[in-house]
Amino acid sequence: MPKRICLSLVAAALLSPALNAQAPAAYWPDRHWRTATPESQGLDSQVLASAVDQVLQKHLGVHSLLVIRHGYAVLDAYFYPYNSRTPHDLASVTKTITSTLTGIAVARGSIRLDQPLLSFFPQEAPPNPDAQKQRITVGNLLRMESGLDCGYAPGEQELEQMKRSADWVRFALSLPMKYDPGTHSSYCSPGYHLLGSVIASAGHQSELEFARKYLFEPLGIHDVLWAEDPQGRSHGWGDNHLYPEDLAKIGYLYLHGGQWDGKQIVPREWVDMSTAPPTGERGGPGGLGYEWAGANGPNGRQFGGTGRGGQSLVVWPDLDMVVVVTAGGNAGQMAGLVRQAVKSDQALPARDEALRQLQAKVADAAKAPPAVPVSAPPEIAASVSGKRYTFPLNPSRLDSLSLTFRDKSEARLEVKYLGEDLSFPVGLDGVYRLGPHGPLHLLAGAMGKWTAENEFLLDLNLVANINHYTLKIRFEGDRIEVTADEASGLIRNGHITGK
Repeated sequence: MPKRICLSLVAAALLSPALNAQAPAAYWPDRHWRTATPESQGLDSQVLASAVDQVLQKHLGVHSLLVIRHGYAVLDAYFYPYNSRTPHDLASVTKTITSTLTGIAVARGSIRLDQPLLSFFPQEAPPNPDAQKQRITVGNLLRMESGLDCGYAPGEQELEQMKRSADWVRFALSLPMKYDPGTHSSYCSPGYHLLGSVIASAGHQSELEFARKYLFEPLGIHDVLWAEDPQGRSHGWGDNHLYPEDLAKIGYLYLHGGQWDGKQIVPREWVDMSTAPPTGERGGPGGLGYEWAGANGPNGRQFGGTGRGGQSLVVWPDLDMVVVVTAGGNAGQMAGLVRQAVKSDQALPARDEALRQLQAKVADAAKAPPAVPVSAPPEIAASVSGKRYTFPLNPSRLDSLSLTFRDKSEARLEVKYLGEDLSFPVGLDGVYRLGPHGPLHLLAGAMGKWTAENEFLLDLNLVANINHYTLKIRFEGDRIEVTADEASGLIRNGHITGK
């Protein structure tokens, strides 16, 4: 993957007067955004430095923060252990992309919003579907008004069940009906997997292939990872991985009414419809809009997308701004903090010292912590080393784990995660051992320490795939008792017994 440009690496360039000129009316980034100082684009470096500092001081789970104004990247910060060379899971911001692709497919005439859902899946449709299910349309899926019994219970239970099934589309289509289509809205991720699969079926290619041709490549987005189901269908609801600067391009496209460098990528009418505030109350028809989170709030009009763990795309059209946040847990109110930095539509006087402070904090954010001294392991380490403990089905997605202790400063972790075998070196000195250890071979790391004679604290951070686990493991004979917490909310204070 190509190396990304960090603000800390372009400090000298940011001080160049040539980059401080106001943006021309027409600018379209290719692989990377041009850069400028915050003050040159009307933002206060000191306020942005405070936002970065809050992430560090409050240990927020922010992975990156990118601020675009007038087509310039004025802040491009990465927080350890994430880095600029790794695409990041967008979680449900993927739904925003699937919504965008739906508009493109409609404009191209490959699908219509009034088409029946079941017509796209003659092989997977349940036999003798009831009249309600036969009335579900593509538009019902887009607006999350399918009427399927999905998204009404807490914890996205249907999504977790779908992920454990052999055929995800068949599973989603077999969900029972709860309401007539179009009468109620519910946050149903399997419904958006169906929507992405509709786009794929109509185009005779995967959703990713369709997106590459009609959205990503026209915007100069070249490096994309999008997870697939067992049948090779892109996850329409989530798990699209982009670099932050590439996600910002999609916001920038909508900021310009769907137009990019003289070409209408998404119809203007579709952009206007998608970014309008929802027309109904949450839970009722029109209550969830079109997955572009349109709103009129204290900061004026805004739209974008949000995802589990703190993923965020925010567009402020009145300010000519795009903000992208990636995270692995509690990301706080980063967009609001950035909004406070906006002081003018015109350039502000240069503030060299404030800019240097911002650059220093960005540089500090990317650094790994120093290693700490390692004590000798307890005697039990030898007897539990290499033993594999299996868990019953549980919300953590962890099916089994094994810890091997052969070195004073590093251990080895083997886990089965949603049925996939993963292997991690584990730093015992307070520093992650980072590498392509996570799902999709993306950046992940682990560290741990003994906290008592038979208790081990494991920090398993999947980084680019969001999920960040803290596992308090107590060894008891041939079993382990685990208290599991996951920063984005998959499991909180969960108690799991492994044998």
